[in-house]
Amino acid sequence: MKSLRLVGFKSFADRTRLEFEPGVTVVVGPNGSGKSNLVDAIAWVMGTQSTRSLRTQRMEDVIFAGTATRPAFGRAEVTLVLDNGTRTMPLDLDEISITRRLYRDGSSDYQINNVDCRLLDIQELLSDGGVGRHQHLIVGQGRIDDLLNAKPEDHRAVIEEAAGILKHRLRKERSVRRLERTDADVLRLQDILRELKRQIRPLERQAKSADRQAELRRELRELRLYVGGEAMRAIRDRLAEAEGAEARWSANLEAVQLERVELESRLPDLGSRAGAAGRALDADTAAAARLETTVERLRRIAQVAHERRRSAQARLEGVGERRRDLEIEAAELGVDLAGSGATENAARRDVERAEQVFRELEDEARSLAEQDALPVEGALAVVRGELRSLEAAVDRDEREAHDLRRRLDVLAAKVAEESAEIDELQDAIRGVDRATAPAQEAYERSRRERERLQQAWERAEEHARRARLTLAGAEARSEAMAEAMTTDSAARERALAKTGVSGSLTALLAVPPEWAAAVDAALGPWAGGVVARSRRDIQEAAAELKANGLGGVPLVTAATPAPASPARDVAARWGIETLVDLLGPGADLDLAAQLLGDVVVAEGWATAWRIVADHPDVRAVTPEGDLIDANGMWIARTDGATPAMLETALVALEDAEIGAARAESLLTSAKRAFDGARRVEREALEALEALEAKLGGMTEALRLRDRARTAAEEEIERLEERRSSVVEGAGDREARIERLRARLADLEGEEAERQRAWEQMAQRRREVELRREQANHARQEAAAALGAIMERRRMLEDRLRVVRGELQSAVVRPVDPARVMRLQVVEGQSVKALEVVRAHLAALRERQRALRREAGDAGARLATARTRLEELRNAGEIARQEISAAAVEIAELRVREESVAEGLRRDADASVEEALGAPRPDVDEDLESLLASHEAELRRLGPVNPLAAQEYRDLQERYDFLAAQLDDLASSRAELRKVISALDERIVEEFTAAFEEVAHYYQEYFGVLFPGGKGRLRLVNGSDPLTSGVEVEAMPLGKKVSRLSLLSGGERSLAALAFLFSVFRARPGPFYILDEVEAALDDANLRRFLRLVDRFRSRAQLLIVTHQQQTMEVADILYGVTLERGGSSQVLSRRIRERSQLA
Repeated sequence: MKSLRLVGFKSFADRTRLEFEPGVTVVVGPNGSGKSNLVDAIAWVMGTQSTRSLRTQRMEDVIFAGTATRPAFGRAEVTLVLDNGTRTMPLDLDEISITRRLYRDGSSDYQINNVDCRLLDIQELLSDGGVGRHQHLIVGQGRIDDLLNAKPEDHRAVIEEAAGILKHRLRKERSVRRLERTDADVLRLQDILRELKRQIRPLERQAKSADRQAELRRELRELRLYVGGEAMRAIRDRLAEAEGAEARWSANLEAVQLERVELESRLPDLGSRAGAAGRALDADTAAAARLETTVERLRRIAQVAHERRRSAQARLEGVGERRRDLEIEAAELGVDLAGSGATENAARRDVERAEQVFRELEDEARSLAEQDALPVEGALAVVRGELRSLEAAVDRDEREAHDLRRRLDVLAAKVAEESAEIDELQDAIRGVDRATAPAQEAYERSRRERERLQQAWERAEEHARRARLTLAGAEARSEAMAEAMTTDSAARERALAKTGVSGSLTALLAVPPEWAAAVDAALGPWAGGVVARSRRDIQEAAAELKANGLGGVPLVTAATPAPASPARDVAARWGIETLVDLLGPGADLDLAAQLLGDVVVAEGWATAWRIVADHPDVRAVTPEGDLIDANGMWIARTDGATPAMLETALVALEDAEIGAARAESLLTSAKRAFDGARRVEREALEALEALEAKLGGMTEALRLRDRARTAAEEEIERLEERRSSVVEGAGDREARIERLRARLADLEGEEAERQRAWEQMAQRRREVELRREQANHARQEAAAALGAIMERRRMLEDRLRVVRGELQSAVVRPVDPARVMRLQVVEGQSVKALEVVRAHLAALRERQRALRREAGDAGARLATARTRLEELRNAGEIARQEISAAAVEIAELRVREESVAEGLRRDADASVEEALGAPRPDVDEDLESLLASHEAELRRLGPVNPLAAQEYRDLQERYDFLAAQLDDLASSRAELRKVISALDERIVEEFTAAFEEVAHYYQEYFGVLFPGGKGRLRLVNGSDPLTSGVEVEAMPLGKKVSRLSLLSGGERSLAALAFLFSVFRARPGPFYILDEVEAALDDANLRRFLRLVDRFRSRAQLLIVTHQQQTMEVADILYGVTLERGGSSQVLSRRIRERSQLA
């Protein structure tokens, strides 16, 4: 210890300073004067937090509480200055000052060398210097009693603290606590991992289903894109062909119409000419014409009779077989037609209604057709056949109605299921939506906080950058100054370390940086010098430097009085200032007046030259460092390097280093805060994005569910309409069945009515045929609306109509053989008459030839024109038909194109252009079959949890992360166990060595304090040196006891002191403080104690608080403490021995 400064601490209200030197310092004073408060102040400033050791109830009690005449203080402050010349403490400083302040509000300040720090920093610094946390070097009042009454474990603690083992034990305790926390963390992680594994298993299955569904949807989309693109490409190609054909036929029709108009304009003239020639021919050949007509009639009669006879004969032979073929083909076409139903909902309803009506009429027409060749007596069979047909139709309607009812039930259950799912999804969406708003607010808050901390970080980074630039500049300047200077730094440091040296000249003059060059110029050879207190101190320093081969450092003293100088008068006359007046407020004015009293400061060297010329007894300097005196001028260095500027640069460098360190600390704190805020923002954003993703998934699921429900409801509506139609048709048929049954009963009872029934059946057949044609027309219109989908049905219907037409033409009445004979007679008679008329006609034809040739040309031309006109009419009709067919095909293709585009938008959510550009999926299978297979598999999968895959990945990621953390914790446990084991070994090793030395010195010092007596230290449990306590045994001469508790009070105190001093000797400390430890000793024992103190005089610094006269006599420095009534403690000092005697 070098000094102790205190103010406001306990009884020391006034600012008090105590200087300490090596050797023994004794503090005396009456009871209550406050001398022990000095010990408390030292313990307090060294970091103690024990109110018991400070002899107070509360920590605030150390602040001066006030007296009747003095008010209480608001704070207590103690500063302890330690000598660190041996670098015992890990700071490269010769002196270390420790300051502690306590305020009434309970707040505290701690400083090391006037730099703010923590209490922990002070404790660790002192611990590294050999002063433990428990301050075993301070033996206060009552400490001897505590030691006498201590347990063996407490004795061990004293030795451990002195040996520096306590820090190892603290490290071990921290490691043990970390190991316990690690064990708890391992158990907690294992529980979490088990729970996560339990949650992952079902999620994994759901995730696989979700992934498979997503994969199927993706593949389905690719397949639908490609298939739809190919279908669209084929449709567009066909559409282009149809539009081209329409354009070609339109052009052809236009050309035909032009030619027809031209030909129709010529036809009247040709007709007039042909008419004139014909009338002339008719007039001349009237008779021949009549004969020719007769011939023609006879020929036709013969021919008709011949054809009818032959036809009747053929019908007798082959009509049955042809009819059977046509009926089989018609039945097959009907089956094919029934199996090719439509797929479009609106068109399907129209087609189904038209088909229903058509089937009814078809069944009735078929039933009537089967009876067409029956005689009148077959009316009863006709009615029975119609009745069977209607009963079969009723059975068919019943089956269809039952199937429709079953499909309606399935769809209703599906609608109910979808509605329940929609309600659940809506509730979940509302819940997630409610949770989204707080998450959004949390994210916004975290974002704003992150932005604020980011700005603070950027400001700190900019401040740190400027501090680093300042530091770099200061380093460069100081290095440049140091290189430019020639002063021996080693000699200067050696001189500054001397006892009689006050410090550097620049520091004592408090030179401002801007005047450093001027001061150095004025000091001349003394610049950068070291100031000694006296000329004798200069001699001693010079002798030591010379003896060590050092030099190059100026030594000055302020002991020489300053000579009188007219500098102030000159400065006043010229309106300038003296150099002394420009120094800092802390400058040593006597030293300044001695060295710089004759110096004035001029703005430029020319002005300075004139001043010195007028006043040769003064010197003048410029701010740049130019010096002018009566002898001449010294021009400043161009690099500006001077000792003062070097020292100023070094101070600036130290300030820059401190500033840079603080800036880096602030930057680290700001960066840590920014990283934390960014992590919080990222977590908030992840939580918000998770909620939004969950909400999006639920919304998409809700949309799909709602679409499915709407489709099911539309299907229910269509099936209900179909069911109503079927039920209505069944009701009509039931009514007809009842009528037919009544009619059948009538026919069975009245044979006379059969003929009338047959006639009615014929009329009914014509009506049915008419209605069937009308129904067929309506069915064709509905089929045309279906476009390409109903193309095959239309072809089947066309073929069915052809077959039925052939059936109608093939249905004739039975042929009578007598009628065949009558036709044969008519044919023979007609042939005979024809031969007679031809004989008469041969003569008349010769006369006709001339007239025909004449009218032939005119008639030929007219015939040609009419033929061409007919051809043009036919060509125009064909063109119109082709144009109409092309328009229909174009319309159908447009519908198909829109249908494919709608399918792409609905099923693949893609445009037509995207589908046209889609590549073919890389599969070898047939695309249509693969598409059907994927759709079937997708239906089998059913509804899946779309969020399961992400939840599974999140849980698996967390599981992997925690598993890695568990592995790290296991490694940490192993490392901690190794650290604990190593610490145990080190504690045992260091304690064993310290114990052996303490035990050795205890025996030695016990012999000093108890001549002829024996004392020893022993381990209570030698087999466990890690925790074994230390038993202190004492056996004075002539006594058989060994325990301290059986000794007298003085003997116990001596034994305790022997133990303490043995600890001090085994593990020396820098100083020891003893507070009235010898109070219980008599004179003889006190002399023995003082002999022990005298042994330690040269080993360590001793501060003893005492009342004993003999103790005062061994002091090197004696402090007396007094306390006036109503005042504060005061300190008086006296040096007892000279330093030379101590040496």
